Amino acid sequence: MKILRLTTLLDFGGQEKQYISFTEKPELLKFEYEFAAIGYGGNAERVLNERGYKVHVLNRKFSIKNLSNIWAVYKLIKKVQPDVVHTAAAEANFHGIIAAKLAGVKHIIGEEIGIPNHSSKARKVFAWVYKWAGKVICVSQSVRDHLVKIGEIPKEKGMVIYNPVAMPKKYTPNPSDKFQIVYVGRLEKVKNVKSLIGALSEIDHENVELTLVGDGRERENLENLAKEMKLSDHVVFEGFQPEPGKYLSAADLYVLPSYSEGFGIAAVEAMLLGIPVLCSNVGGIPEFVKDGENGWLFDPKDQKELASKMRMLLSLKKEELKEVGMQGFNSVSNVFTEKKYVKSLENLYENS
Repeated sequence: MKILRLTTLLDFGGQEKQYISFTEKPELLKFEYEFAAIGYGGNAERVLNERGYKVHVLNRKFSIKNLSNIWAVYKLIKKVQPDVVHTAAAEANFHGIIAAKLAGVKHIIGEEIGIPNHSSKARKVFAWVYKWAGKVICVSQSVRDHLVKIGEIPKEKGMVIYNPVAMPKKYTPNPSDKFQIVYVGRLEKVKNVKSLIGALSEIDHENVELTLVGDGRERENLENLAKEMKLSDHVVFEGFQPEPGKYLSAADLYVLPSYSEGFGIAAVEAMLLGIPVLCSNVGGIPEFVKDGENGWLFDPKDQKELASKMRMLLSLKKEELKEVGMQGFNSVSNVFTEKKYVKSLENLYENS
């Protein structure tokens, strides 16, 4: 059986990490896989190529309004001749599902990777598109509940399959006399890194260093914000890094302040390294982070609450933080494995 996995981009991000974790142990895979992106490639494209997979990067403007993408994906499907087309992310779902239907693919699966903030018109459009998919995978129960609530899918069409999260490589950190806070992710408005920098300005940050690992359209604005708040000596911009474990391993605390998060792969990666996490209480995050037990949660719209929790965590002894970090590790170490993910996904392919 040949499966074409189509997404919007193959650079860096949650969906790309999913593909990288999925192919981490090829011995688990019993089907043939090819990967494709409507937009541009990059890091994930490189990794998949190095692992011997066929990768197709169309390098097209990936806006949903660019309807010519349907024809481009249709031609790709006709060339690849897959038994299953599995799309993921909004643009890929829209163009890919329609193209697969037109190409006569019998088994079409969509995947929603976040909590969509769709207008009433967009909801009707996606409800129509998802009619052509046999199943719509949701990366968390929260995503599934949301799609059902807004009428994009019937309850029976949604299927929750949590993302696989490969164990990050653990590094020996360099000794530091500063409390290390780390964020790993895209620098986009939805990630709410602005509030994290703002919260840092509200606490005693003399012995605190915030490291931001990732890139995006908000980077320049965030760098300017750090300068305006006189935090340049306390906020480090590392840009995109293929090995975030290097920075997570040095963290005393990982913070994920997103306004919206379908799952939260980077938070799980931190927990797998035994790093305590402080995350926004949105989307799929509360499904694996329990406030005060294996991590902490806060309202991403309340910067003062974030600052208050950061202040509280700075006051804890290192042994107390490590204990919560170990609770986090214990709670996720056997839950989001590649083996479980592959088994669930390939069962779905076989029975679709």
